Amino acid sequence: MDKTTDYGSMKYPETPVNLPANQSEAAYGSDVMADVISDMGFKHIFVLPGSSFRGLHDSLVNHRRNQNPEIIMCNHESIVVSMAHGYAKASGSTAAAVVHDLVGLMCATVSVFDAWVDRVPLVLFGGSGPQDPARRRPIDWTHTASMQCDLVKLYVKWTAEPVTLQATVDTMLRANKIASSKPCGPTYVSLDLGVQEDELPGDLVVPDASLERYRSPAPLAANADAIDQAVDMLLAADNLLIVGGRFGRDVGVSDVLTELVELSGAAYIEDRAVVCMPNMHPQNLNGDPDLRKTADLVVAIDCVDTATVLDAHNNDIRGRDGQKVIEMTLEHLNPNSWSNAGGPQAAVDLQIDCDPLHGMGQLIEALKVRLEGQDDQLKKIAARKDALAEAHAKLRQSQKDKWADSWDSIPINTGRLTHELYQAVKHKPWVLPVRNHRSFPEAMWEFEGSGQYLGADGGGGVGYGPGAAVGAALAYREQGKFPVAIMGDGDFQMGSGAIWTAVHYKIPLLIVINNNNSWGNDEFHQRNIARKRGRPVENAWIGQRMTEPATDYAAIVRGYGGWAEGPVEDPVDLADVFARAISEVEKGNVAVVDVRTAL
Repeated sequence: MDKTTDYGSMKYPETPVNLPANQSEAAYGSDVMADVISDMGFKHIFVLPGSSFRGLHDSLVNHRRNQNPEIIMCNHESIVVSMAHGYAKASGSTAAAVVHDLVGLMCATVSVFDAWVDRVPLVLFGGSGPQDPARRRPIDWTHTASMQCDLVKLYVKWTAEPVTLQATVDTMLRANKIASSKPCGPTYVSLDLGVQEDELPGDLVVPDASLERYRSPAPLAANADAIDQAVDMLLAADNLLIVGGRFGRDVGVSDVLTELVELSGAAYIEDRAVVCMPNMHPQNLNGDPDLRKTADLVVAIDCVDTATVLDAHNNDIRGRDGQKVIEMTLEHLNPNSWSNAGGPQAAVDLQIDCDPLHGMGQLIEALKVRLEGQDDQLKKIAARKDALAEAHAKLRQSQKDKWADSWDSIPINTGRLTHELYQAVKHKPWVLPVRNHRSFPEAMWEFEGSGQYLGADGGGGVGYGPGAAVGAALAYREQGKFPVAIMGDGDFQMGSGAIWTAVHYKIPLLIVINNNNSWGNDEFHQRNIARKRGRPVENAWIGQRMTEPATDYAAIVRGYGGWAEGPVEDPVDLADVFARAISEVEKGNVAVVDVRTAL
């Protein structure tokens, strides 16, 4: 890759004016709230303005001077939360956001559910009240509920509705700690409008600015006996398979995971919509449809749904003859009886509840000790690795050959689109905050390891892509990386307002729309159900296609102030269009390329 790109000069200047030269002392409840948000380490806070947090908004601007946190304004509450979602994954830190009471929170709920399923650390604040009826304006009666948090309580880690300033301060600290403690997830805290606007009480206790005593705990280690048992099972296996999951979005994972795969001589595949280790590693057989069923031992590490990992959702949910399973995860510490996210309970022979990255380190050290001087075992592992390398080469070639017959087709196939885009950005410090998962072609894009792709939306909420990509790109701007997002036309259309935020705050980002003019996932399902019922598949497009008129996405992007081209219909034009788009991103712009693709 090229050296890290310097985007430091591209920060958008939204600096308050006419304020005293010295930092003002907190005078109102919302000033203290803003100070606590800053002390918890939030560099940005994603918002859509609302009168129910007008006090906090004023404090962020005129008390905190729009610094630490800086306000990042969005134009829909679902985008607010999806942008914070993407930022949290790209930055590796907890994100903060604020939405208006009731109606604002209602609009945000799909994105909150996405963040919950995706186990993303996010603190969501919401304006509320005032709870004192005597202080309510007429509109406040409509926008006040006895339990506002009920709107999201079923799919967040924790909620609270404090009614005093002291309780609010304590609650904010607790919400941040809970959100950032693994397994992570969103928390929700309502901020009473009256408490925001009241002057400070004389007995208020505010913690020290460092807040060191309110940090999340150290990683949870695995039980030592369980690690020993896992080593026994690894060494006894003949066809060992390791599957990496959600933690692939973290930069430090691939080195540890690759060491475990090499040390054990395991075949490796990825969980759904994730990249945990280099896809061109000779033991990486991601895309092989048979490995899940033929392995005599499967080690599922930080996987969202172990039943899916095992391809066992139906007939084999209670286990497969001759196959043992080790599951290393924290998922069982975060149960929720309302949501079925995570799938059915898989049949597991050894469950190890721990921080997966920490547990892998323990497993590696124990395995090294057991392999010392074990020549026969080492020869067995070496022979298995040689066979895997041969299988890997054949698999990757077959995955490339799959696209040969339609390489020059119009509309453009997704293999060609992905290949041309990778060739255009491969020498940049690229990252993929968003990509298609069903249609992303294996072997057309070379991943060096974890942290280069942030994974899917979590809960399946369409519209996640644009907001998440812009939020991630904000974090990547601070890291000097080059963000590239690939998303469907439906996803882009539902969240396109995020482009305004990217343009306004000068957040460089390249978005490629994989535009098949259809709700392609659902058209796929319509074809399948028609075949199953013996009905004509030719009708699957009805109620699915977005044509007559086809949406002019380039015009939408230009309307928000971004750079755009398309629709690009001929694959021979892709290289030149991508080159122009990259040039715009390197200038600090948002560039969107609409590519007309085949279903």
